[in-house]
Amino acid sequence: MARSKFRVALILDFITIEYSQRLFESVNEICKEYDYELLVFPIGTLHSVRTAFGYQAVAIASLITKNSIDGIIFSTGVQLHFVTKSEILSYMKGFNPIPVVSIAIEVPDCPSITSDPYFAYKAILDNLIDVQKCKKLAILGLRSSSSEIRFRRNTVNQILEEKNFPPENYTYFRMSFDYLTILKDLETYAISNDGKIEFDAIIAFNDEMAYAATEFVKRHGLRIPEDVQIVGFDNLDQSQYNNPSITSIDQNIPEHGRRAVRMLKKIFDDEEFEQNEVLINTAVMRESTSRVPYTKELEENPHVRIQMDLDKVLCTRNVVSDMYFRTAQIQKVMNYYSETQFDMTVDQLKSRLNSDLRDFGVKAAAIVVYEAPIEQTIPFDYFNLPHRASLFCAFDESTGYDSEILPERIKFNPKERILPDGILNFSESGTICMSLYHNTLHYGYIVFRTDNHDDFFVYDFIIKIVSSLVSSIFSYAEVSNEKTKFHKKFKELDVVANTDELTGLYNRRGLFDFGKTTLQFAKAMNQSGLIIYCDMDGLKKINDTFGHEAGDCAIIAESIILKGNFRANDIVARIGGDEFVIISPGMTVDNFQRIKDSVSEDCRLWTEKNNSKFKLSISMGYVKFPSEKVGYQITPLLSEADANLYVAKRDKKKVI
Repeated sequence: MARSKFRVALILDFITIEYSQRLFESVNEICKEYDYELLVFPIGTLHSVRTAFGYQAVAIASLITKNSIDGIIFSTGVQLHFVTKSEILSYMKGFNPIPVVSIAIEVPDCPSITSDPYFAYKAILDNLIDVQKCKKLAILGLRSSSSEIRFRRNTVNQILEEKNFPPENYTYFRMSFDYLTILKDLETYAISNDGKIEFDAIIAFNDEMAYAATEFVKRHGLRIPEDVQIVGFDNLDQSQYNNPSITSIDQNIPEHGRRAVRMLKKIFDDEEFEQNEVLINTAVMRESTSRVPYTKELEENPHVRIQMDLDKVLCTRNVVSDMYFRTAQIQKVMNYYSETQFDMTVDQLKSRLNSDLRDFGVKAAAIVVYEAPIEQTIPFDYFNLPHRASLFCAFDESTGYDSEILPERIKFNPKERILPDGILNFSESGTICMSLYHNTLHYGYIVFRTDNHDDFFVYDFIIKIVSSLVSSIFSYAEVSNEKTKFHKKFKELDVVANTDELTGLYNRRGLFDFGKTTLQFAKAMNQSGLIIYCDMDGLKKINDTFGHEAGDCAIIAESIILKGNFRANDIVARIGGDEFVIISPGMTVDNFQRIKDSVSEDCRLWTEKNNSKFKLSISMGYVKFPSEKVGYQITPLLSEADANLYVAKRDKKKVI
């Protein structure tokens, strides 16, 4: 069904981060104004190094297609700590032809919203050096190749040079990302310097560093701002509640979001606009840099905002109130986790999830599960979304849909649409889409909406619990039902000996071990099926032209595509350099033709999405079993399938 409204995708890293929450709120606000539908996709970080399975989060972006989304706002700056600008650009090209607006970094040939901290830093450094009389500066940067961080450092260096501030009087430190590690790094510095803190001002390139610096200074018996003055960046809420309050730089994150939506509107309306808009940052001066009272000149500076008269009692009350509320929410989540730690059937889980989510203030939710779990053992950018999925459970107060009242299992193709029509109302406040995965296995995704945007950390935790529940149910129920007959054999076999090291599929030995068992079971059940022999097209040419690393990449991609198109109980094996074999009980010739077309399409999409220099392609031939001559014997059946493959390969060349 065609959409009547424009739909915008907001790509963030984590919904638990205050920066992302501010961006979401502002984008959501103006999308309401323009009557756009907003879907939020927290993809984590590209090339994730934070957690062992953090790379799995990026799979949710596979739902962003021209069928489901009209325009994209991409928070690109948060990705720069882990990937280069060229890698981000390559990833963004995968969304073509959907228009993309970048927030934080300027991307070639892409509308961008960026910011300039020069005037804010100029006001801060003028105050520190000329008014506060600071002589020694510590500059806390990040261990990151981020062009944003590099720009901040270059800006500070430029201003210090303009002020003729002696280079020997400031030191640059490369720090880690999180509070505790930053604090540890600072303590390591103090130990190496015999406990002496020789600088009288600390300029941190984000607020979290400034909070750690505040704690570090206090631990060493120094006062802020009397002994050491501290500056942050990002102007997070805690900066004004801190004691003392922290001077910071406001990028005006909400305005970034508003302007990005306005850019998309001009694209939708086919209007001209400036490709790169630059927002001038504002210095927010607080107690941490006010050893000497601020000058009238600073107060009149258009790039400065002074916040010295905050109601500390009111701030403290707000913080305490938030603390009690969050403690109660965390306790509620922990209780929920404890309550769900028992073996449940699929029906039991389906019957309680809707009410459980409602209990946490979720206004609408839909859980989608793939026909079979998809294993992703290595990091990826492009996730091969399967063709088959079903609605596990769902409810929406605005549409009136409730799977407990209408319990039929709705099947659909997630490549064509995010959800079946009539389930969720995407016209309401921003809807969030997140992957459901556990370790290396992908089970599906959840789409949900809530009015309480201050508690995303709670919802993030709940989604992890739901992922774990779905994992346990499907791992030990549906999947185990199909593989119970092999359970004893799986325990006895040496997995390594039966597994192809590169792809994780069965190797030749695994094919014969499990293939024989599968064919024997098919014979006992009087079941027919197909043995499919596959040969990658042009692998030798790929190796010769682009190197064996490119060849390995092609083999891995092909293995993922094949595994994604066949069922969990099919035997999928790589038996040679470019050769694959699938043993598929119950498979018909008609089904094979559909799968063959699907594999071909997935190869084409992989080539396009990855901007590959080579074309991914595979030829497939098959033989039916049982055969009139050899019945269910695996070796002669494989030989016949191999012969049929080369007939198919020859015919394919004729067509080309």
